[in-house]
Amino acid sequence: MAQGWLAEGAGIQAEGEHRLIPLSESAPGSEEPRYEGHALVERPSLERGPMHWRERLPPLLLTAFEPHLPTAHEVQGDVLLVKLEPEVEPHAGTIAEAMLAQFSHVRVVCVDRGVTGPFRIRDVQVIAARGDDTSTVTQVKEHGLAYTLDPSKAYFSARLSGERQIAMDAIQQHHKRLQRRLVVYDPYAGVGPNLGLPLDGGVVESAVVGDLNAEAIPFMEANLSHIIARSAFPEARLEVRVGDGRAWRHDGTLLGQADVLFVNLPHEGLDHLDDLIPLLAEDALVIGWAVIERDEEAEVAQHLTACFAAAGRDVTVDVQATKGFSTTRTMVRLVVLATTGS
Repeated sequence: MAQGWLAEGAGIQAEGEHRLIPLSESAPGSEEPRYEGHALVERPSLERGPMHWRERLPPLLLTAFEPHLPTAHEVQGDVLLVKLEPEVEPHAGTIAEAMLAQFSHVRVVCVDRGVTGPFRIRDVQVIAARGDDTSTVTQVKEHGLAYTLDPSKAYFSARLSGERQIAMDAIQQHHKRLQRRLVVYDPYAGVGPNLGLPLDGGVVESAVVGDLNAEAIPFMEANLSHIIARSAFPEARLEVRVGDGRAWRHDGTLLGQADVLFVNLPHEGLDHLDDLIPLLAEDALVIGWAVIERDEEAEVAQHLTACFAAAGRDVTVDVQATKGFSTTRTMVRLVVLATTGS
């Protein structure tokens, strides 16, 4: 590349265990000494295909419906989720085939009609598949860890990957502060991504996880058990519960034990705090996410401080906007370091 010898627009080809790198017309011939040990072969070039899936659509469809075509999509593992406007829904099959042709790693293309019901599960419909496998069960890799999931049965957002890394950084600091492995609770765990990094890193002594959505439980248990088995501390204990996390306060064995508590219930979590605070150990870290009105971070911080003060807790509260949720609302990250007041 530095010498201008690489042919632009021609792809690298495979030949057995070797890779064929395309040379430009300005590249020297076999007399170049730096080629020593490498054969020069002639092959038809692989020209670069369309740069965008829209280029694979029939020209008439592209011209007639371009303003209504999707501008974004989400890929979870080998499942592609795309939202379609009503104007182009009759052409969903053609759009899906164009996406399959463009994205070789995608197996299934689904229409995503948004989240529904109390568990905020995606309403998805398969519209095209590569081969006969139309299952929406897939495996997502994140931070070197694998999570098996089904977006039609349990909520998962790959866009929160960065948030999970930030949460891990906070947990690492708490681990160093306490100088021991931690007890971690996640009552709204879904398929388990919040616990993946802490368990893999070996900073967790035991984890109690649960979800109200029973269909998420098998994925959660399998994912976290697999991570523990290959982790830096495979002796970590995992307890899985089904049901409302607010009911955990009625189990005496769970009270006052959590060094770390996840509250990943963006639309309701702030209202659950009175039930969750009794679960906390004397020196505890609470990490959560909430959807709030824009520019109300200070008010939410005050609300959190008041909730913990009423329970006899001193707190350090950090509320940070992470991404827009709508034109009037935003997602915020809540990090609370809570200690028992004197």
